[in-house]
Amino acid sequence: MLGKPEDGWALFQLGSEETAYDLSYVTDVAVEWLAQAIHGLTTLDVFSVHGYCEPGRMVCTVSYWCCYVIFEDDDRAPGCHGVTQLHVSMLDFCRMLHRDISENLDDWVNWNEGDMEAQGDGAEQRRKAEIREKLDALARLIEEKKEDFEEDHCFI
Repeated sequence: MLGKPEDGWALFQLGSEETAYDLSYVTDVAVEWLAQAIHGLTTLDVFSVHGYCEPGRMVCTVSYWCCYVIFEDDDRAPGCHGVTQLHVSMLDFCRMLHRDISENLDDWVNWNEGDMEAQGDGAEQRRKAEIREKLDALARLIEEKKEDFEEDHCFI
C-alpha cells in the first residue's frame, strides 16, 4: 500500500488498482495516518487519510468494508476525478498501514529531514518513539477489533 519513502516521497497504491499516487513530505504520512487509523479502530467509525501529491491531493476514506480513493486537482474547479472504490476493509487497511510503516520505520522517521534538522538534537529519537508508540497502539487495536470484522458481524 505504501512504498518505501525516498527523499520525502512515497508511493500510495491500494488494492490491485493500477492507480498510484506519489505522496510528498508536506503531509506527515506516518504520524497522521497512524493517528487516524487508531481513532477509526478505537471508535469503529469511518476515517480519512490524505496526502499532497504536488500538484493535487489524494484523499482515502476508509469505511468498514470499502475504501474510497479520491484525487483532487489544485485548481478550484468544482468536483473531483479519479474516484475509486476498493473492497479493502478498515481492518485490512490498518494491517497494511502497520506493516508498511513498520518495515521501513527508519525511512519514515526521516521522512522530512529538513523538519528534523529544524527541531534540533534528539528529534530523530523523539519521532521514532512517537511512531513506535502509535504502531504499538495500532497493533493492539488490530488484535482487539478483529472479531468485529468477521463475517457474522454488522455495524450499526
